[in-house]
Amino acid sequence: MDHNKNAEHSRERLKEILFSVTKEEIIRFQEEFVEASVEFQSEPYIDFMEESEDGIADIANWIVSNGKDFCFKLMETPEEIPHSVADLTDQILYGVADEVCLENLRSQQVSIEMKSF
Repeated sequence: MDHNKNAEHSRERLKEILFSVTKEEIIRFQEEFVEASVEFQSEPYIDFMEESEDGIADIANWIVSNGKDFCFKLMETPEEIPHSVADLTDQILYGVADEVCLENLRSQQVSIEMKSF
């Protein structure tokens, strides 16, 4: 999850970072991101969030997007969790690892097609 902090809320920057690591690291990053997000979508954390499922998911993903240190801080002080992140959704980095995997797969497919000519 340290890649999130290094990305500085930029989906493009996170993509650059993930393109520079191994497939295994991308998978581990995604698994850790999802696990941490799911953790924040339970009590006691949801007690401080808006009530909609989408809103809760956005808040949890936003928290994880801020990196490991931020996550640990909010685990200790859940009362500091924002009620909403509606105005911060552009900072949510959820799904970037999936995008990188798809782009890698497409480029491998193009490479294979080019070799077959």
